[in-house]
Amino acid sequence: MKAKTTYYINRSIMGLAFNMMFTATALYRIDIAKLEIYQLILIGTAMELSIFLFEMPTGIVADLKSRKISVITGIFIIGFATVFEALTPYFFMIFIAQVLWGFGYTFISGALQSWASDETHKKDLSHMLLTGSQLYTLMSIIGIVITAMIGTKDIKIALYVASIMMVVLGLTNIFFMKEENFHKEPHDHHLFKAYMNQFKKGYQHIKSNQVLKIMFVVMLFFGLYSEGIDRTYEIHILDHLDFRTLIDLPAIWILSIINAFIVLLGFILMQLIKKYVAKHKQIFGWLITFTMTMIIGVLCFGFLPNAYLAVLGFLIFHAAREASSPLLDTILLSYTPSNIKATVLSTFGQIDAIGQIISGLIMVAIGLTLDIKFIYLVTALILVVPVISLIQLRFKKVKL
Repeated sequence: MKAKTTYYINRSIMGLAFNMMFTATALYRIDIAKLEIYQLILIGTAMELSIFLFEMPTGIVADLKSRKISVITGIFIIGFATVFEALTPYFFMIFIAQVLWGFGYTFISGALQSWASDETHKKDLSHMLLTGSQLYTLMSIIGIVITAMIGTKDIKIALYVASIMMVVLGLTNIFFMKEENFHKEPHDHHLFKAYMNQFKKGYQHIKSNQVLKIMFVVMLFFGLYSEGIDRTYEIHILDHLDFRTLIDLPAIWILSIINAFIVLLGFILMQLIKKYVAKHKQIFGWLITFTMTMIIGVLCFGFLPNAYLAVLGFLIFHAAREASSPLLDTILLSYTPSNIKATVLSTFGQIDAIGQIISGLIMVAIGLTLDIKFIYLVTALILVVPVISLIQLRFKKVKL
């Protein structure tokens, strides 16, 4: 099986399974586990703390041992963590499940993109990543619809089905995911020293690269903004905007329809920019546009009095966010040599996690003392920093 095909299959199944998990757990935590706003944020912070602790070690494992093994390990752990949460509708157990989920994700983060980049020799890298994101988006819609259909009867079944999909994907990768262009970094010393040397290589590369130093700030603040809105948008839509009353549908269908619109808009945006990016390489300009759109969208979501317009603002925010993700990966991969790709991507994943941990603490404090609208105001203000940093790169006229 060709590397591109394998990459697309992984992105497609992950889009299907992950969005079944995300849609189902949102309602599961609100209606079955009965979690409060601060608890929802704390659960997200638990996952990000796990990513912070394990992102770098797992990235180094991927560079020193095998990116294929790293991806497969992460897939199986995520499948187990999802089943664990479905079996235990209590805050502490869901907290532990999210720690496991984050741990599993760190094995995939960076490793899958690095594997694909090497196995395709960086050929049409930005096009491949954007296509992978589109497939992820399309399968997300299918996953959301399946969740809505199953979740009307029992939301837990959707989580079990998503877990089975991850297990099947892991088994498929064992037999069909080839790793022919990966070269292990040679080391004649103990494994721990090898890990530390690999970490130093990644750190020194980021420190010496002008673009990556600025991207350090961008990724930190992209982490800082996200926790508040990621963990509260469902409860804001269902309860604060009162969509349970406005639309005569089960809550799972309301969330599913909204999530389907999110991924559909993201797909359209990525389709619009894919050819343009391939021809003109205006990646920094697109990122600036998307980040400014996110600021406008989150302010509309938090402050517009009309519930439908507020949700439209959220849809715009999330679509711009989805479209920006492959562009960020393209920049990081384009400025990183092959032997430290997973390490560098994991470093940036860890930076993002640090931002989300700090964000979680800030948003919990706001959630306990102030109105939820202040969470969205702070979110918008934080996003101003990435805009300024990306404008700086745009004016430097750096090339990919």
